[in-house]
Amino acid sequence: MNISSVVVYAAPTQLPAVEALLATLPGVQLHAQTPEGKLVVTIEAEDAAAAANTYEAIERAEGVLSMALVFQQTESNPEQELAPCK
Repeated sequence: MNISSVVVYAAPTQLPAVEALLATLPGVQLHAQTPEGKLVVTIEAEDAAAAANTYEAIERAEGVLSMALVFQQTESNPEQELAPCK
């Protein structure tokens, strides 16, 4: 599981379209926004590759000026961890 948060900067005139796009992306949740076009978003993805695909979808969306990664964590699967050395 990959969990990250980003700040998306959108053109204020395109804010409704960017919000609509974010609502269609799996694992994406909009938490806050300003009238000037700054949006606080979290992303939950299965793995780093899926998270990267979501970042690209957001960055390439019409009306998005830029996106800044604020936090990223990959939670490991306990069944896949190596046994401790003896």
